[in-house]
Amino acid sequence: MITHDRPTAADSRPADAFNWVLRLATRMTARSLNMPEPLLHHTGALVFAHVAAAERRAVKTLCPFTLLRQALARRRKS
Repeated sequence: MITHDRPTAADSRPADAFNWVLRLATRMTARSLNMPEPLLHHTGALVFAHVAAAERRAVKTLCPFTLLRQALARRRKS
């Protein structure tokens, strides 16, 4: 006899509750900014991409190896 483990209603409630809260927060944010929800999603993705690019540039300039190489180059010029 084969038995299939099916999730019960109690198992899926936390995930459903989280999704409901997430949708509610998205809808409320979109309404407070007077934007349609899809535009809010795309704007968020664009902002995320810009922040990620800025963080990558900052990490490159603060890399210890890069800083050491720049310091040695300045020292050689002097």
